[in-house]
Amino acid sequence: MEPALTPQEWAAHFRRQAEWTRAARNYLYRRADLHRARRVLDVGCGTGTITEEIAARIQGQVVGLDISHEFLRLREGGNRASYIQADALRLPFSNAAFDIVLCHFVLMWLRDPRQGIAEMARVTRRGGRILLCAEPDYGGRLDYPDLPHAAWHIEALKREGADPFMGRKLRALCAEQGLDAEVGCMSAPWTSEAVRESLDGEWATINRITREFVSEAERRTIRGREEAAIARGERFVFMPVFYAAGQVTRPVSGL
Repeated sequence: MEPALTPQEWAAHFRRQAEWTRAARNYLYRRADLHRARRVLDVGCGTGTITEEIAARIQGQVVGLDISHEFLRLREGGNRASYIQADALRLPFSNAAFDIVLCHFVLMWLRDPRQGIAEMARVTRRGGRILLCAEPDYGGRLDYPDLPHAAWHIEALKREGADPFMGRKLRALCAEQGLDAEVGCMSAPWTSEAVRESLDGEWATINRITREFVSEAERRTIRGREEAAIARGERFVFMPVFYAAGQVTRPVSGL
């Protein structure tokens, strides 16, 4: 079996994800008046890419929380944020401790995303904001010509215990916590250059995550079809990644 990503590879992956979603985050930061926040919590912070981004933008306290000791050990440079190892389903903070609580590509990995959002709401003050910055939905991915990329990602994520359809569930999850959230979908322009540049990176991921259920011969065949489509200038991809921003309007006691 091909080994999983090393912590260093995960750190590079987190940086790429943060770059993909930068425009949406900037929009959410403005909606939440981030510059006014005194205490911010980044749940599932990984190596701290976004935590440090926030710390550079505000004068208040920023806390990054992750369950992985290895991720925290490799956290990004900077000394304005503080970090803690803990479970997103049992946040070690008192009620209403933060002005803004956010996460980024996290809910899809939680065994109980409802409890995860309930905990985020519990530690957010009344009038504060919860920002779910990015959750994908592979069920809405479009590929032209038709290729099995979406189906392969869905199968791999299910095998890893993740939810490949989390994006479409954000509004319902927020509503359960009394959050009338704004939900949107981010997209990016897929120029011919962007498609070509993404090819090797996506196939490195595909080769890793499908090794157990897709043969090497089939992967080679599909990559050949994709490269031919790129050469003809007809390759198109739409991968929906959703965000949500909600305001806590009542005290939340937690579960």
